[in-house]
Amino acid sequence: RSLVEMAHSFGATPKDAFFKIYFWAALPEILGGVRIGFIRAVKGVIIGQLLISIVGFGALFELYSSNFLMKHFWAVLIVLFSLAFILAEILAYLEKRVSYYASRRAA
Repeated sequence: RSLVEMAHSFGATPKDAFFKIYFWAALPEILGGVRIGFIRAVKGVIIGQLLISIVGFGALFELYSSNFLMKHFWAVLIVLFSLAFILAEILAYLEKRVSYYASRRAA
């Protein structure tokens, strides 16, 4: 709050306060929510495609598992989960970097 008061005393508009103080202070929580939502979205897409497998990864899982092509099944599964894991780790890294700057702004 004192940072916002200081910004207003130096002539910052509410728009400036939002984009330069509030946004950066809230960004770690926003990125945390995006990371958790992304992980749940990947799970939901895989489960949804397994239930209704016309095209996509669900169709590949169904094709490979029903024809006992376990090498292909595991390859698709590992690639998909590696991609999800890498993107989740990138978001976690960004969250950690931004939380450092947000804590410095809030202090």
